[in-house]
Amino acid sequence: MAKLPYPPAPELGWYSDDPVEGTPDSAVGTAEPQNDYGQPSSAETAANTTFAAEPAVTAATAAAEPAATAPADTTPHAAENDIEDWDGTVLSSSFTSKAPKKTYLLHNDVTGQTIVIDKSTLLGRKPSMEVPQGAKAERIEDPTRTTSRNHAAISIDTDGALWIEDYGSLNGTYIITNGQETQVTKGTTLKLSAPSTVRIGDQFFQFTEKQA
Repeated sequence: MAKLPYPPAPELGWYSDDPVEGTPDSAVGTAEPQNDYGQPSSAETAANTTFAAEPAVTAATAAAEPAATAPADTTPHAAENDIEDWDGTVLSSSFTSKAPKKTYLLHNDVTGQTIVIDKSTLLGRKPSMEVPQGAKAERIEDPTRTTSRNHAAISIDTDGALWIEDYGSLNGTYIITNGQETQVTKGTTLKLSAPSTVRIGDQFFQFTEKQA
């Protein structure tokens, strides 16, 4: 029987797994997967696209987070028209226009101001001029700005006794006698005697009887 001749061995590189001369082994290990047309696979392309897009999304999210989570400003703020800007104060019934039998003085040693109390008097940083007939309003010189617009009133009753009343001032009205300080509560009157010290806000006045 005649023997069929074997075909010659294929040349090197005929099969896909044959090593190619001049190509380092590392190049084979790092080659990207390719499809039948020699292009990178669609799965690899999608993976690379997703990875590249992630930082942008993360950065945008991080930039938006502070605005969404920023705490609201709950710090309280003082109102522009607070109690010391009251106008048209309704004077109490104790604020009378009776003429006193004596004249008194309120003197501030710091500012040098002296206020004559010869009739019922409304006191304040910028007091209302709308006072009962026979009474008056006196402006207090107040570099400390602790006196309210309509701060307090000294009224004189029919017997000539003096009373002091606070008109809801911001920093209060006080009578100091023999070293003891008593606050004049809004809506009530306290009897005022001379000599004593009257504190209106942070302003101290010596209350004395005027000598003839």
